[in-house]
Amino acid sequence: MQTSSLKDKNIFQNGRSFSDYVEKYSGGSVMPVSAEKILVKFSFSLVFVILMWISANSFMYLPFTPVPVTMQVFTVLFCAISLGKTWALVSQLEYLVLGLAGFPLFAGFKNGVAVLLGPTGGYVIGFSAAAFVTGFVYKKFSGKIGGSGFDVFISCVCGLSIIYTCGCIHLAGILYLSSKLSGSAAILLTAFKVGVLPFIIFDLLKIMAIATIQKSSERKKQAI
Repeated sequence: MQTSSLKDKNIFQNGRSFSDYVEKYSGGSVMPVSAEKILVKFSFSLVFVILMWISANSFMYLPFTPVPVTMQVFTVLFCAISLGKTWALVSQLEYLVLGLAGFPLFAGFKNGVAVLLGPTGGYVIGFSAAAFVTGFVYKKFSGKIGGSGFDVFISCVCGLSIIYTCGCIHLAGILYLSSKLSGSAAILLTAFKVGVLPFIIFDLLKIMAIATIQKSSERKKQAI
C-alpha cells in the first residue's frame, strides 16, 4: 500500500515541480482514480493557458522588428518541463483554440484567425509543437546528460528551435508576399534577422531560469 501511494504521488509526467502542490491541496494524498488524475492534469493545463494569456500581454516592441518580446517562450517551455509532452501539448492547443474562438488571449489582447496571418502567427502555431518536443526530449534524457539543469537546458533549446523555425518560415512567407525582396535566400535571411536574432539572448536567459527553477525544486523535494 505504501509503495502504491508513493507511485501515485508523481501523477505528472516529469512534473516534479507540481506534484507536491497537487498533493498539498488534495488533503495530503493524491487522488488514486485515473479519471480524477486526468481532471487534475487538465486543471493544470488550464492554469498554463491563463499563464500564456498573461505572458502574451507582458510584452515590449523593439524598434527594428514587428515581433514583440514576450514571456510566452518561458511559459511554453516551463509548461513542457512541468507537465510532460502530452499535457503541455494539450495546454497549448487549448490556448490556440480559445484564442481562435474569440477569447483575447494573444499578444495585445487580440484574437481570431487574423493573428495567425500576421507576423507572429508562426510562433503561435509553433508553441504547440515546441511544447511536445520539449517534453519528449526531457522525458527521454532527464538525468542522463549531465547535472545542474543541463538536461532541462538541452530540452528547452530543442523546443526553442521549433518556435524559431515556425516563426521564421511564417515571417519569410509574409515578407515574400509583401516586400520587394528577390530571392529565397535574401527573404529567409531578413526573416531571421528580424524574427530570430534579436530574441536569442532573451530566450536563452529564460531557459537558464527554467533550468534553475526546476533543479531547485528537485533539490528541495529530495531534502524533504
